[in-house]
Amino acid sequence: MPTMNENPQATMTISQRENQYGTPEPQIEIRLAKGAHYRLVSATLHKLAADVEMATPVRENWSGQIEKLHDGLGRVYLELADGTPAEAGRGMAILKKLVG
Repeated sequence: MPTMNENPQATMTISQRENQYGTPEPQIEIRLAKGAHYRLVSATLHKLAADVEMATPVRENWSGQIEKLHDGLGRVYLELADGTPAEAGRGMAILKKLVG
């Protein structure tokens, strides 16, 4: 099974959106080739979520979450503890560092 690194059509995009309560959600959205097998999408998201957890300092209280979408899409996002701009900025910095 090809991995994210072996899939030239795989892309990751970092952005920040708001949840239904207006709290910022830093996220990495993945896009695999349309029709990518759900296991490849799932494995890619879980690996990325593990990388985010490993890169998160112990002092941070946010929670990393996974959302599988459709047609090779999914995202890993941070459910922030207090939702302040400072916390969101720290989360975005970690995601940018991981993706490059």
